[in-house]
Amino acid sequence: MGLWPHAPEAAPAGTTPHWRESAPRFSWTRRGFAAAGLALGLGFSPACLAAERAYATDEPAAASSASGQVKTWVLETADNQGLPFIIVDKVNAQVLAFDREGRLLGAAPVLLGLAPGDVSPPGIGDSPLSGIAPEDRITPAGRFLASMGENLGGKGILWIDYDAALSLHPVITTRASDRRLQRLASATALDNRISYGCINVPVTFFEKVVQPAFNGTVGVVYILPETRSIEHVFFTAPAAAADDAK
Repeated sequence: MGLWPHAPEAAPAGTTPHWRESAPRFSWTRRGFAAAGLALGLGFSPACLAAERAYATDEPAAASSASGQVKTWVLETADNQGLPFIIVDKVNAQVLAFDREGRLLGAAPVLLGLAPGDVSPPGIGDSPLSGIAPEDRITPAGRFLASMGENLGGKGILWIDYDAALSLHPVITTRASDRRLQRLASATALDNRISYGCINVPVTFFEKVVQPAFNGTVGVVYILPETRSIEHVFFTAPAAAADDAK
């Protein structure tokens, strides 16, 4: 997966992604779902919000060595280029957000793509949801330039890779049978695979950590691999890693 996706196309704030339209009807692509789903699924009651596991402002004891290794590399090499950054640990279903100097802003559980894997299938962003097989619902690994945008309901969304319809956003609870709030609240990472590939985070974490950190700026999102090595994804030559992800 690309190291630096097309930042100008990352749906900046005040814009919405394009739709594949047919007269007054539209096709539910994964990109369209990311933009519209939040408008449908963010009507939380206090009881629902209470069901979320609260985010932490201290380094979590359960933070993986892989997260620490990537954070150290980012700061030692200035890879974030003076920008805020996020590390998503897929294996442990955890997200850590840092300011431009590497100070922890918050950590929280996440929901991820249903299928294990580190590379999105070609053309996934334009695929209708009904056509995305379970094994293709992957949260890809890599280093991405991310920026805030808005969904069709005017709610904030962090676009990670617009071409692949990959975003980080508040948890969607439209379909009760998904039990997404319960999955976020559970103590295990084993039940946190449910999405079409996007990263779902607690609402409070998004509103109090992600939005303030990325407001008015771009930032970097590092999604750790689960089937490849960290060295292969992050520490190899950029051209080689980009070619391998094709």
